[in-house]
Amino acid sequence: IPNEALRHLPLRAIATLTQLFNGILRHWHFPQPWKLGRVIMLPKPGKNILLPSSYRPITLLSTISKVFEKLLLTHLVPHIEPRDEQFGFRADHSTTQQLARVLHHLAVASNKQERSVAVLLDMEKAFDRVWHTGLVYKLSTSTTPRRIVRIVATFLQDRRFQVAVEDALSSERQIRA
Repeated sequence: IPNEALRHLPLRAIATLTQLFNGILRHWHFPQPWKLGRVIMLPKPGKNILLPSSYRPITLLSTISKVFEKLLLTHLVPHIEPRDEQFGFRADHSTTQQLARVLHHLAVASNKQERSVAVLLDMEKAFDRVWHTGLVYKLSTSTTPRRIVRIVATFLQDRRFQVAVEDALSSERQIRA
């Protein structure tokens, strides 16, 4: 279902989607058809289109599954306590705010004539390489309700993708993470 069509659904269809989402929450299971992604390759500007490295893969997922993911996130976020030092991928935590925070700490240390050391870590493709079993374990040892942990576990299990090139689709492949 295209995004624009979802915006204009009649109330009856919205009620049906609500029942579907509530059923998923009630039965603790993420639907298998929503786990299939379609990968399209977007050319990087100014790059040689004959080289595979000149393309950026983008995975398109079911619009309805993305709506459910946002709903699931509202159930998940209250149980996850990010560290104050984490600014990436958090609402209301910009790079500018983190830079201001670091500069403040440096100024305070300088005023006290203390030395400062900064260790910067860039986790390249961190979300592509998350250990799913470990993530589910961490959730299960947190205050996250068991049903939400189970839905996240089934969300991560047996994800698949197909690559689309013009009008052709590859066979389905399993995502290994």
